[in-house]
Amino acid sequence: MKTRKPRDYAEPILFAVGLLALSACMSQTVKMIQPQTGATAECSGSSYGFGQLFSESFVDSCARVYEKRGYVALQRLTPEERASLERRGLLPKD
Repeated sequence: MKTRKPRDYAEPILFAVGLLALSACMSQTVKMIQPQTGATAECSGSSYGFGQLFSESFVDSCARVYEKRGYVALQRLTPEERASLERRGLLPKD
């Protein structure tokens, strides 16, 4: 019986990892809010395989555009901004 060396397993393992990387799915969503007006916006993107780099780049650039207009990501609201939006009934429900 022929014994296999560890390097004999490398090719099938790399092939399987490659298939998983190509078939992986990724989605990202950033919810934005304008603290003074309560206006909301959403930046989202999804991709498969190695496209996740493009999806992340798209979502980041979208969020930057809204940040220049005074929007803030919901998770980055300060406690004061959050309290003000809640008092005015402008904080969106998740």
